Amino acid sequence: MTWWAELYDELLAEHLLVRAEGEVEPTLDFLVERLDIAPGSRVFDQCCGIGSLAVPLAARGFDLVGVDQAASYIERARADARTAGVAAEFVAADACDYAPAKPVDAVFNWWTSFGYGSDAENQRMLDRAFDALRPGGRFALDTMNLPGVLRGFRRDTVTRRTTPLGEVLLVRETSVDLAEGRMLKDWTYFVDGKFATRHHSSVRLYLPDTIVAMLRAAGFHDIDLYGDLSGGPLHLDSPRCILLARRPS
Repeated sequence: MTWWAELYDELLAEHLLVRAEGEVEPTLDFLVERLDIAPGSRVFDQCCGIGSLAVPLAARGFDLVGVDQAASYIERARADARTAGVAAEFVAADACDYAPAKPVDAVFNWWTSFGYGSDAENQRMLDRAFDALRPGGRFALDTMNLPGVLRGFRRDTVTRRTTPLGEVLLVRETSVDLAEGRMLKDWTYFVDGKFATRHHSSVRLYLPDTIVAMLRAAGFHDIDLYGDLSGGPLHLDSPRCILLARRPS
């Protein structure tokens, strides 16, 4: 079993994937503008999780299809779509292998869902994004800004959140394997003060220029980099690394 199959459980969903009020709308505004889409456009959410972005985007009138490896997350996304009264398609599958049968107008991969596997596996995920697009369609990839992360490296992070499962305390202990180029984390959860579970993650560390090269290898053109949702340029202190690319017409 891959490490991410165990990591993405209900505790992570409640603690990190249920987004705070006001957090989703700026992301949707950025995607709509930068992907150059309008209501009715067909959009593919690659690694959609519980549908935190896909469901509200569908509520804006977009034709959404989302994929995620966690079957329980897909079931939750489907249920939330029904509750919201919107039509959206959700598929439980490996995003490295899956592309919708019908081409889409835009693809996005958000909140550091890229880089979990080997270089070959990570390249396949970008290839599938390219395959999913109609000619001229755009792809947005949101990941960590590696130079900024290393510059302000924090070994330990503790977050607390009240959830339907109880008060969840999450301790993330981080290290960097420079020889392998990976960020390693131990995730320890406590629910209502009692130890619940511990998981491990290992994410590939890519400098922005390397991701640009991978996008080009997938066939993308017109690659732009941003540092935040305002569309500001990428620099050392940018909170994120957002890449926008286009499939040639």
